[in-house]
Amino acid sequence: MDGTRYSGVSGGRQEAELPGAGGVVATGDRLRYKIYPELDAALTYSATYAAVELVFADGTRLDNARDQYGKAADAAGQGAAKILYADQWNDVQIDLTAAAGRTIAQVLLVVDAPEAGHEFAGWIDDVEIGPAPAEPDGSDLTAYVDTRRGTNASHAFSRGNTLPITAWPNGFNFVTPVTNASTHRWPYEYQRANNADNRPELQGLTFSHQPSPWMGDRDQLTIMPVAAAEPLGDPAARAAAFSHDDEIARPDLYAVALANGVRAELAPTDHGAIFRFTFPADAPGRHLVFDTIDEHGAFSSDGNAVTGWVENGSEFGRTRMYCYGVFSSAPAAFGATSGGRDNARAASFDGSEVTLRIATSFIGVDQARHNLELELEGRSFEEIRAAANAIWNERLQVIRPEGATPPQLRTVYGNLYRLNLYPNSHFENAGTADAPEYRYASPVLPTEGEATDRSTNAVIRSGKMYVNSGFWDTYRTAWPAYAFFYPALTAELVDGFVQQYRDGGWIARWSSPGYADCMTGTSSDVSFADAYLKGVTLPDPLATYDAGLRNATVAPEATEVGRKGAETGFFAGYVSTDTEESVSWSLEAYLNDFALAEMATHLADSHPERRAQLLEEAEYLRRRSLNYVLLFDQDIDFFQGRRPDGTFARTPADFDPEEWGGDFTETDGWNFAFHVAHDPRGLANLYGGPRGLEAKLDEFFATPELATKKGTYSIVIHEMVEAQAVRMGQFGFSNQPAHHIAWMYNYAGAPAKTQAIVREVLDRLYVGEQIGQGYPGDEDNGEMSAWYLFAALGLYPLRVGAPEYAIGSPLFRRTVVAPIGGAPLTITATGAEHPYVQEVEADGKQLSVASITHEALATAGRLDFTLGADPSDWATLESPPALTTGEAVASPLVDLIPRDPGNPLFDDTSATEAGLDPVTTWSLPAPATATIYTLTSARAEAAPTEWRLEGSTDGATWTTLDERADQTFRWHRQTRPFTIRTSGEYQHYRLTTPTPAALAQVELLP
Repeated sequence: MDGTRYSGVSGGRQEAELPGAGGVVATGDRLRYKIYPELDAALTYSATYAAVELVFADGTRLDNARDQYGKAADAAGQGAAKILYADQWNDVQIDLTAAAGRTIAQVLLVVDAPEAGHEFAGWIDDVEIGPAPAEPDGSDLTAYVDTRRGTNASHAFSRGNTLPITAWPNGFNFVTPVTNASTHRWPYEYQRANNADNRPELQGLTFSHQPSPWMGDRDQLTIMPVAAAEPLGDPAARAAAFSHDDEIARPDLYAVALANGVRAELAPTDHGAIFRFTFPADAPGRHLVFDTIDEHGAFSSDGNAVTGWVENGSEFGRTRMYCYGVFSSAPAAFGATSGGRDNARAASFDGSEVTLRIATSFIGVDQARHNLELELEGRSFEEIRAAANAIWNERLQVIRPEGATPPQLRTVYGNLYRLNLYPNSHFENAGTADAPEYRYASPVLPTEGEATDRSTNAVIRSGKMYVNSGFWDTYRTAWPAYAFFYPALTAELVDGFVQQYRDGGWIARWSSPGYADCMTGTSSDVSFADAYLKGVTLPDPLATYDAGLRNATVAPEATEVGRKGAETGFFAGYVSTDTEESVSWSLEAYLNDFALAEMATHLADSHPERRAQLLEEAEYLRRRSLNYVLLFDQDIDFFQGRRPDGTFARTPADFDPEEWGGDFTETDGWNFAFHVAHDPRGLANLYGGPRGLEAKLDEFFATPELATKKGTYSIVIHEMVEAQAVRMGQFGFSNQPAHHIAWMYNYAGAPAKTQAIVREVLDRLYVGEQIGQGYPGDEDNGEMSAWYLFAALGLYPLRVGAPEYAIGSPLFRRTVVAPIGGAPLTITATGAEHPYVQEVEADGKQLSVASITHEALATAGRLDFTLGADPSDWATLESPPALTTGEAVASPLVDLIPRDPGNPLFDDTSATEAGLDPVTTWSLPAPATATIYTLTSARAEAAPTEWRLEGSTDGATWTTLDERADQTFRWHRQTRPFTIRTSGEYQHYRLTTPTPAALAQVELLP
């Protein structure tokens, strides 16, 4: 965009006249404009105190006008509301109905910043006065969804970083328009790639599988209508301009009228899509170009059928994708394109309308054809679109808010759409519609042989697999949202990832689709445990737990799976600074351990054959989840990394909590100062109690992010700039580590502060949805969307892994939540225009604590809030649940045996191992009582199957503490915990093994 420049020095109200006077306002008219305030060096945001204002012929102005988000529409009001993003285009809309019949005498650009003496500058563009388009009537919820939401973003500043995806919910494929058909990162840019006439240009309609631009797309297949004499193959040469006003971008339909007269439409099925292209009657040629982003692909035609394969983009488990399509009529010609890539092909037609039904497969061309027969054959464009529309409406109807504004409705349903795009099915029906036989090309097993033009070299397995979830992001809100809104579906989704464990031994940390060495934490552990604990009926709960147990107890050989730093971290109690982002790895591990412990405890009741072992693992993991205290440096009141020798990485003088990177993933020490969501009361105790936690949070929200302390990053990364743009202190809400922090005030005896901050986020950070924005940062696989959905209901899954929700304040006066497969819940809010809770009732029973269990919520028919303009004392006297109760700091689980670098059994690493003597003896520096011991199996040699642990006070008389037989270690380098059945205080210990065996480590734990 470009437009009218405004600049100056702040000081009093300043006005400049714009063109547009003389019109008479009609009922239903609106004022709409775009504004780009530049950020001044002093960070006063003076340029945001700007607006377009109207003066009428009778001398009046539009008193008390509000923008579409309910903020004061005058210049001073816009700035005070902090609704405008600096260094970003902003969309402002004002209803003029109250001025109907009045004549506009002047259109003014006004700047009214409160602080004098600051330079300001910005741009105004697209000033429009005219009728507002009709809003949807609610009968078709997909009408609220604009799939372009989040596409007006980039690698430098994210407002979502999404694609305008038309697809089946949790579909096998996405289909997206692309403005750059040669990249697997940002193929659709809302306006950054505009041409010289400031219009975007379409380069194709693309089959996509992109979970995130940072992970990259894969197996992109592009189809582009070309109305030229020659079938132009070069993406830039064939590009056709269009206007966003001529796009329809919905989950069930994408359509665009191009400037060259071509109209392109598509509707999705699970494994394919139907395309309809209408060419102008005077087009010099009518071609459909089939292309990829590189030379890795091939296409051929036989009669009215087109077949082919592509293999490009991100390599994390990628295998070849095949396609089979059928044209509505046979092409007049099929062959090489004019220019472009060597493998690009064009089908040329005589008629003005061409319909293409096309399906894809990761198994082979024959399966792609079968997918087409199952989903597309014999069905019209309208029938296919109607089916997509129906399933999307089924998914979207789980939330029905009353009293929501049009932007809020677009946000609710746009967020539900994003939530339901992910994760993605990776399986195909090799049987019939009535008797399906599901198979998939495994992305987690090594390929075998070479792929051909007809069939894959991926290993084909029976069953259902799901892919595409960045668990580091999605565990926080997206997976709890699946369990809350779609419990039956969640069971299938979870098991689809457990299938990765069955195939390859692990669940991907960041599935895209296979194993990728990306991000910290094995957060499928907490995601799936949370679903199980909330009553989701998993097909194989024990295998689900075992997949997490392997993450929690086995040091992986490959960096793409499992937990980094585990070789020593399991025994030190934390991941040391030898591992990059060590604090993040540690704190995420404690969260996952907590959830696995809770899951093991519940599994023990239904699996008597493993009851004893499950309870031992539960106690060990629960105790281990308290080891966060080991990384808390009392000298600085922050978590920080510890070196392998146990010393803290930075001295108090050197530690800067505003410095990014290092031991923290994509943020700084401030945003990890509250990363103990599973035990908030224990965290409060580290800060001296609830009042200390409140003071720490207050300081956090009062300390500005300046986006200057790059830390270990070579550049100012986009998350730093976005955190600054939020203007809420250190609160880096654009990135997931900060998403729970506002809710921690509930544990500080100050729930009103949670309510105020959350309402501010809801009010002003999810804006710009009608110009491709809508998010304050990366919308990662539904996580940013799910945050809004929970917060708007007045709930939040703060302690993921515990079946409960923190309570905030609802955004709407009445919302009916109708989970698919669950009981409906009505949430009301008297005084919803205010953020502060005065009281809450569940089915008429008053709640006194800012938390409610999942069971209570699932069985309650109503949750009724009374809200007010001022904070109350509601829920200030009683702390919500946590692992820690009382005022004591949690006790860590630390090995009683001193580290001995010369002894492989006691060197605190599973990288070394030793064969066991029939009797292995050791002594402690002083007598101590152990309650748990762990044994870690060796890499290859046999672990013991039976043994006896004994203790002695004098080294001569021995007491049996524990005795085991018929034991197994399921994996190499697995750490197994055992409860000491006869506990006592001893200084000398010995382990007797009757048969030859080896171990990598032995621990005694208090």
